Amino acid sequence: MPNLANAGCDDPLKDGVDYTNCRFSEGQDLQGSYFPNSNLSFASFIQVNFDKSIMMNSNLSFGTFPESTFVRANLYESILVGGNFEKTNFTGANLTRVDFMGSTLIEANFQNSNLMGANFTSSNMINANFEGANLIGATWTNGETCGPESIGVCNK
Repeated sequence: MPNLANAGCDDPLKDGVDYTNCRFSEGQDLQGSYFPNSNLSFASFIQVNFDKSIMMNSNLSFGTFPESTFVRANLYESILVGGNFEKTNFTGANLTRVDFMGSTLIEANFQNSNLMGANFTSSNMINANFEGANLIGATWTNGETCGPESIGVCNK
């Protein structure tokens, strides 16, 4: 990530902040936060509200985000590799070209989300909801690319 600002775990969220390995208290309301180009790898945000937040080009790799909400959040081209997003709500989120490789997405809700070009290779997506989600060009768990008719389901 270019030009990441050094931050302590108590610093406020901002553009380019580096919260690597930080642990935050559960259930925080960070709705509408602005922190694109940020590093949240190995961070813990359990049951946190990120609804309508701007987080594009951020790194959430190997982070812990179970039962958090990203409703209508913008995570365009973010990296979520190996993260725990179990029971996380991504309804209506912009997840274009997001890399979910190897992530836990059990019972995650992607209803009406834009997942064009997203990468789900080797992800665990048991009981995930993709109703109305745009999966065109997404790479599915088995490495196959979803075709042009992939709304709500990955069609080859």
